[in-house]
Amino acid sequence: MSNRKSTPFTNEHFAAFCQSMIGQPYWYGCVVYKCAEDLRARKAAQYPSHYGSERTRRYKQDIAAKKVCSDCVGGCKGYAWTGGGLGVVESIGTGKTFTSKYGANGCPDKSANGMFDYAKSKGMDWGVIKTLPEIVGLALRFDGHVGYYIGNGYAVEWKGFAYGCVKTKVAGRGWTHWYKLPFINYEGGGTVVTPPAVDVTLGSRLLKPGMKGADVKALQGLLLQLGYKLPKYGADGDYGAETETAVKAFQKAEGLEIDGKYGDKSHAALMAAVADDDAGKQEGPNIEDEPAKVPESAEKPRRVVIVSNGGKVNIRVGNGTGYALITTVADGTTFDYVATAPNGWNAVVVGAQIGWVSGLYSKII
Repeated sequence: MSNRKSTPFTNEHFAAFCQSMIGQPYWYGCVVYKCAEDLRARKAAQYPSHYGSERTRRYKQDIAAKKVCSDCVGGCKGYAWTGGGLGVVESIGTGKTFTSKYGANGCPDKSANGMFDYAKSKGMDWGVIKTLPEIVGLALRFDGHVGYYIGNGYAVEWKGFAYGCVKTKVAGRGWTHWYKLPFINYEGGGTVVTPPAVDVTLGSRLLKPGMKGADVKALQGLLLQLGYKLPKYGADGDYGAETETAVKAFQKAEGLEIDGKYGDKSHAALMAAVADDDAGKQEGPNIEDEPAKVPESAEKPRRVVIVSNGGKVNIRVGNGTGYALITTVADGTTFDYVATAPNGWNAVVVGAQIGWVSGLYSKII
């Protein structure tokens, strides 16, 4: 662990770098740069709404203190572009400078949301926040923002102009996903504690051999439905060699990359295939376009439970069977409740999006 912490581009080294940046300022559009007047002037011209005159005094204080500035996604980009933070810490409060090379070390210039999409496109592990493993250096995200996990339930994030780079608790912060950055080495990082995959919806994380959970079992059930064989173990919730072979066969049939991992593209293809297979089978009323509404009550219900007598239930993007599938879930699965449509369909939180389930197969609790 100690050796990795001193080795650039390991996840431990990256997490340590993030912690060393606590207290440094947030400058929008910056990527771990030394605070300087010419930089402030350029950024003010480029992003005038973020560099108004009322903020100039603070920016000039940062310059005088010889600090290092960044925005949220700039934290990881700047780490990569400076060769793993080479010379950055030593420059804080001194006249020393450091070199930054645009796009260096396999890190592209992506936005906060774009970096998540890029990581997934490179086959990196990811999942919804409740599956966050105890691996330092992971990126955490919600729409438009990114932070970095440093372990024991804490993250470092360039939170905004008023906060700068700060240490925050993961719980209650609103993070929706975690993911591995493609230019960070997470291998050999010591013991990894992964939360049990309880009530994890299919499509809410990357699945690959060695993983277990309700989402793996749902995947296996859908593969069986479509005619792919799992002769020895069936739908046992364990992503073994048999499941990997079935996934590869499905990927080949759909013209996808045949890697045996179940990610976004495989999930979209599987949902489309299942929808085709289910054609003509309706699990509830047809589409209703009337707006959804929360029941009038003293206290808003908080959860929805799937009630299906053991069968699978489809979660869709709209309140009717004509809408595309998001995922399928098992009897007893629960979700955060959002609203109820006039046709009885319930809106629920699925991962980081809103899905709909027929009131015939769901109950507000």
